[in-house]
Amino acid sequence: MCYAYAQTGGCRYGSRCKFAHVEGSNNSTKHSQTSTQAPLDEFFAKYPEFDYNSSASASMEFYRMCNNLGWGREDDKRQCAHNDFKDALVQQFNHIYGTDADDLASWSTLCQIVRVSPIPKTLKLCRKAVKKTYVNIVDLIDTNMTGEPVTVFASELKLSEYTKQTGKFFPRDNIYAGSLLRYLLRCIMNPRPEFASKRKTRSKRTGVTKATS
Repeated sequence: MCYAYAQTGGCRYGSRCKFAHVEGSNNSTKHSQTSTQAPLDEFFAKYPEFDYNSSASASMEFYRMCNNLGWGREDDKRQCAHNDFKDALVQQFNHIYGTDADDLASWSTLCQIVRVSPIPKTLKLCRKAVKKTYVNIVDLIDTNMTGEPVTVFASELKLSEYTKQTGKFFPRDNIYAGSLLRYLLRCIMNPRPEFASKRKTRSKRTGVTKATS
């Protein structure tokens, strides 16, 4: 069964998905909620003068809206809208993936989206796999609307560089953040340094120092 389809009623792979897309009233209801009652839709609906493209990246649409409405970086209207937008981003994540860190179906959806294969069968293994994965959370939200695959980065440093370059910042400390979301939070502004792939070890027998992988 395709967990993404089961959770949201949609799958970016479409007919190419190797998992089964099971039709049902539960899927239809969730898909309807995603497309008509999503928090990001509600946020952008507050600005009818802006022509919101719901199939584009939410962050890029926010920046485009600011430009269209003539809001500079220090504009009070932009600051107020940005605060509301950050809340909507967190609520959108919750809307798509859920908030319960003990829900195996939610973890399976995440694992499928970030291309963990095979998908672990237990909560513990799902959490372990996701905790070792570096992805931009805004991209996790966008993929549900754009259909674009989520990039998985090799390290926290690479993820930080991408986030700073694209401006796709996700609010780290937000009152709406569920327990599931916290497993994906990373240190973006001050990423932890990458460890060298080789370390020096000293042979107890010879006393010779050598490099090992």
